[in-house]
Amino acid sequence: MTRVYPVDAKGLVLALSTAFFIASGALAVWLPPAQLDAASDKPKVYVSDFDLDVLPLDAARNPSTATPSPASADARKQAQEARKQAAHMVDLMATNLVQALQKAGYTAVRLHSADARPDHGMCIRGLFAEIDKENHWRRAVIRSATDSGKIQALVSVANLDKPDQALYEIANLPGNSNKPGAVITLSPYVPLEKFDFDKDAPESAFQKTAAHIVNDVTALLKANPAAVSQ
Repeated sequence: MTRVYPVDAKGLVLALSTAFFIASGALAVWLPPAQLDAASDKPKVYVSDFDLDVLPLDAARNPSTATPSPASADARKQAQEARKQAAHMVDLMATNLVQALQKAGYTAVRLHSADARPDHGMCIRGLFAEIDKENHWRRAVIRSATDSGKIQALVSVANLDKPDQALYEIANLPGNSNKPGAVITLSPYVPLEKFDFDKDAPESAFQKTAAHIVNDVTALLKANPAAVSQ
């Protein structure tokens, strides 16, 4: 079985083409003709909200006092602002992907985390991650509205006719658990394209990345016409 690891931002075409031939299903049956958009002859694409951790509000509470101290109140405000900033980043990625897909002639729909998973079509999904000093992948964490530092968007394209494959698992390391910033192990069976960001990146960075992803998806479909032909 072919193992596919995260790749740099040089295109999804080769990595995804390889992955479509693994045991989960051959490329020829990736997207059945019935799922093509009749007007554009392109598959319908759903864009999932990317995973991004945030400093939890509980971490800003002072359980030893009934009345929050000024320091505790400041920490709670910082956590609330961090939550807004994280939501803003997730929104920028999703909305710019949808807009870039629509500009390229696709029928594109955003999927929020609480939305039901469609049974057909394509799905662009991913997560924001960081690499720590020990060279471990971690789920990225936003700790304040002015947080800075490097962050990576790991992006995958999925076939909704097939069962989902997890993008990552919580790493089996001492003291590690499913919490914000957890150390993770990326799936060797899901192709992931990596894009570098700053945590305070402007919208133009998301626009550029979205255009790159959509170009790669289009190139993938052109390079593999069996994916959408009868």
